Amino acid sequence: MNILHRTHFSTSPLLLSAWTGAGNAGILAIDYFRRKLNAHLFAQIDMSKFVVPESIVVDSGVAHFPETPQSVFYHMHNPDLIIFESNAHAGGNHDIEVMNTILELAQELKASCVYTAAAIPQSISHSTDPNVLYACNNPGLKNDLERMDLIAMPDGVISGLNGLMLGFAGIRGIDAICLLATIPAYAAGLTYPRAALAIVKKLSLITGTKPDFTELEIDVEKTDPMFAEIEDKLKEFFSSGLFDSETMFSGTESDIFPEDKDVPKYVMDRIESMFKAAKNDRSKAQELKEELDKWGLYELYENRFLDLFEK
Repeated sequence: MNILHRTHFSTSPLLLSAWTGAGNAGILAIDYFRRKLNAHLFAQIDMSKFVVPESIVVDSGVAHFPETPQSVFYHMHNPDLIIFESNAHAGGNHDIEVMNTILELAQELKASCVYTAAAIPQSISHSTDPNVLYACNNPGLKNDLERMDLIAMPDGVISGLNGLMLGFAGIRGIDAICLLATIPAYAAGLTYPRAALAIVKKLSLITGTKPDFTELEIDVEKTDPMFAEIEDKLKEFFSSGLFDSETMFSGTESDIFPEDKDVPKYVMDRIESMFKAAKNDRSKAQELKEELDKWGLYELYENRFLDLFEK
């Protein structure tokens, strides 16, 4: 650990952390959030002893090692935040050493909670607004998270350090939460800014900050045509019989494009919670209607929806 300068907080800070992963959603969100809040670099982990180059870079016939990956810490005050970003996975025991280094600093600075960010591939279209799910290492956090319209992640696993951090933080008695934005299954190997934007909006709610979303919104607009073209090509492949959808996706083509039904369980759970909210506050009915329309479920729930407006 290389401390560039010492930092102190008047309150217990939150630690936000992310590594590269599916859709680059987590690292893109954390990096964007950090830049828009003008957090300042204060420490870094020397990754040269952990990461062995897998290739050599050649420029005009001259060979050299690639740049050493970065694992860096930033800080800001009001609100008090520590932000860790890394573009490297050291692998095996080295990853454990890196996570323990991060958590030792978190304990030294009396961090109250660790947040990580990631993506969860789903059989959805790019035109579907991402849901943000959560996984936490303390059941006592669930109510507060769900009050922010976060959805409990279905049973499964979170691969990589964005997930493992929850376990290692728990060993030390530190609360930890992973925010996971849904992305199309085919986008896992691409950069998917729509998911990053969804995570940034949740982080702004959690931290009480107001970062400018404009740059990410522009990125979403720029990449939407590319993802639309990918989906058009996939539809062509499926309809031509050149590809078997089961070998490329976890579901059928109707799962990929949700307007054709087959709705995930977490969406149904969300709709139930939205009905409860609309029953107590009719101003939330419009949001409920939009959710039902998005999934093609309005006809199924029409009578129940109209009952909300009976005296």
